[in-house]
Amino acid sequence: MAKRKEQPPEEGSPAWMATFSDLMNLLLCFFVLLFASSTMDEGKIQKIAASFDNVTFSVIDKGSISLVEGGMLSGGVSQVPDAQAVLTESGHNIEPDSGKEVTATKNDAEKLSDEELMVELNKRGEEQSEEMYDEVMQMAESYSIDDLISIDYNEQYVELDLNGSILFESGSAQIKNDSKIFLQKIAQILTKYKYCIIEIEGHTDNVPMYSARYENNRELSSERARSVYEFIVEQEDFIDSNMKIAGYGESRPVASNSTEEGRAKNRRVTIKIYNKQNTNY
Repeated sequence: MAKRKEQPPEEGSPAWMATFSDLMNLLLCFFVLLFASSTMDEGKIQKIAASFDNVTFSVIDKGSISLVEGGMLSGGVSQVPDAQAVLTESGHNIEPDSGKEVTATKNDAEKLSDEELMVELNKRGEEQSEEMYDEVMQMAESYSIDDLISIDYNEQYVELDLNGSILFESGSAQIKNDSKIFLQKIAQILTKYKYCIIEIEGHTDNVPMYSARYENNRELSSERARSVYEFIVEQEDFIDSNMKIAGYGESRPVASNSTEEGRAKNRRVTIKIYNKQNTNY
């Protein structure tokens, strides 16, 4: 019987070797990750992990993410926020160039004195008020009423002073007909900040009130503030719980009552728009 001719061996590695190589690579990556995790402080890992609670991202479609020497690296297009911001929120501040941890912001905040915390809060409030001030000023200029109001701000609110002679006749709390268009524009400005506390204050000079309708300057100032409030809320949609009115009479002058010019400045309606930080006081 003739011998069967032997077939020559197939070229290259056998098929099972490719599968085996993939398995070894996966095992190597797995143990490298275990080793890397074991060398990091567990507390840091928990804080960093907690910072991702409200973050959604994809490690398949958008790229991969890893932590190297306390910094964050992102492959592809990642939806994770800035690494410095995430680590700062988790209580760590990373030096940008070295990648080393230099401070813990939460611990530092706990060590701040009440006075230092108040300074920081005032600074943040003033920044918010300054931004609102610029917006109000731009709107007032666009409505061509910037020369009819005085605008200022501090760390709590933006203040609009409306001259009383523009709005009311002497000794009256009824809004003049020719000032209603002006007040409509004020209402349009205020509605942008309807989620903030808006306080309307009435003020007068120190000239005694002689009127059968109002007993004194405080009562007159309160009615003037109420009139402005009622007119404004009729023009635009406001949140009533955020609106406040008050009458201070002659108790809070901004100028001397010894001159007519000073008394004219004191007869005013002041509108205070509190910034976000001071809205929930």
